[in-house]
Amino acid sequence: MFSSEGLPGLDLPAVDVHSDLSGLGAVELTHPNEDIGGTGIADGETVHDGHSLEVWSDLDHDGLADHVTIVDDGGDFAAWEFHHHPDGTTEWVRTDQGHLG
Repeated sequence: MFSSEGLPGLDLPAVDVHSDLSGLGAVELTHPNEDIGGTGIADGETVHDGHSLEVWSDLDHDGLADHVTIVDDGGDFAAWEFHHHPDGTTEWVRTDQGHLG
C-alpha cells in the first residue's frame, strides 16, 4: 500500500489527468482536511500544485482513498475510483474524463 507519509511536501502520489493509475494500489490519506461527503467528518484532501487541482476522498472512512478527481490548468479533467474485487484484487478505474471550457 502506498502511504502518503512517504512523500515529503505533497503527501500524495504524483499523478496528473493523463496518468495511468492501474499500478498505483491503495493510497492512504493521512491528513484529510475536507468534508467531501457532507457528514461532518474530514474525508478528503485537496492538493493544488500549480498545474492541477486534485481532490482525493475517502467516503467509506477506512483511511484509504476511494476516489480522486484531477483538473489541470488547461481544462482537462479525469476521475478514478478505487475498486475492491471479490477475488481480493484492487484497481483504480477511470470513471470520467474530458475537457472543461
